[in-house]
Amino acid sequence: MSYKIHNPYESVTSLLGNEDNHYKTNLHTHSTYSDANDTMTDMIKGFYDLDFDIVAFAEHGILGKPWNEKPTHIPFFNFQYLWHGQRSYLTEEQYKAIKNGTYKTEKGLRTKKRGLNDVPNAIECNMFTIMKNHVNGYFTDNAYEGVQGLEFDYEIPLELIEKSGGISHINHPTDLLRSWERLDCADKPENIHFFANLINKYPSCMGIEVLNMKDIPNRCDRILWDNLLKLLTPHGRKVFGFANSDAHQVDQIDTAFMDFILPEFSLDTLRNAMETGTFFSMARYAKNELGEDFVGYGPTPKVVGISVDDDKDTITIKATNCNVVEWIADGKIIKTEAIENDGEMVSTIPLNEYSDKISCYVRAQFKGQGGICMTQAFILDDGNMESLKQPIIVPELSEKEQKKRKFYSKKLGVVYGKIMKKM
Repeated sequence: MSYKIHNPYESVTSLLGNEDNHYKTNLHTHSTYSDANDTMTDMIKGFYDLDFDIVAFAEHGILGKPWNEKPTHIPFFNFQYLWHGQRSYLTEEQYKAIKNGTYKTEKGLRTKKRGLNDVPNAIECNMFTIMKNHVNGYFTDNAYEGVQGLEFDYEIPLELIEKSGGISHINHPTDLLRSWERLDCADKPENIHFFANLINKYPSCMGIEVLNMKDIPNRCDRILWDNLLKLLTPHGRKVFGFANSDAHQVDQIDTAFMDFILPEFSLDTLRNAMETGTFFSMARYAKNELGEDFVGYGPTPKVVGISVDDDKDTITIKATNCNVVEWIADGKIIKTEAIENDGEMVSTIPLNEYSDKISCYVRAQFKGQGGICMTQAFILDDGNMESLKQPIIVPELSEKEQKKRKFYSKKLGVVYGKIMKKM
């Protein structure tokens, strides 16, 4: 059997061995301008101290601006004055120093010489939905700023972000499915097809968050990701897995993040990487993969080399700070290698030896005491991709479910309206 291998990292393979091309990134965080516990200024200093390179504030219903500009005031979040009493953004002097890497925080922990970059025009849509059907938009305008959102609805923000010329991903999807108490939720066909339909319908939706903060309410996100990859890949639809801390306070900052591989930082290179999948997703917590009580500390596993041999049908990945590598296809671990202590690992998967376990993709994950690092999917076509296509079917909601959703949307809309009148 011979595979045509699509390597998502092909365009950046030559950059993997250079630390300067690795950008520690978080594209989903909050401040007291929406519902967080710490101010924007304190959050930025926290990211700076922890050697982040790129950060986006995707506040609930508030379009991000450069950090030296005051964010839009949304009356609903006036309760923050009662809880925390303050909001703040950077002075011009602070902003310039943080951007160029010369800023000195109180803790003085930053080791990188380059600065921390902001990503304006990010937003978390459906700002007041109890079911947490949230969508992050990037490189978008204010099409959804200040909008409450509808319970269970993803389509309106996805459509508006796309029309504005932006891109998006779906946040913590199995939180909506209550994965903490329904561990089979991400394997249910109706749930898989629900999200598959959304992603397939909106090309500007790049994928889903697969790692988020401490992985408690969304622990089945990777299971859903694998099911989406298996269903959508034969349709020619890529689904990238994102990782963000979704931090609401400084001590949550370093829980989940991404390693973007960029020739240099600019908003254009970042967007291109988000659209092509040239990044790795990392986390200190991953309940299903690392264990219930595992908390990573120290250097996270990091991919520093990838080679693909189309003639031999092999993929080889080199990583550091790890002691285990697992290759995954169709949601199942098909190959594992381990060493005694964290160090450098080089792992090769000969695809033909595992062809009976592979449908259309394989991905790898590296584990170490620092946590976990996941690659994007390598798409594998043995010439039978068309035969793997399954129709994407979204089951009609039962009358009971339709009534429940209408009830939630109407009831919460009334509550939101009353709150806004008092603001």
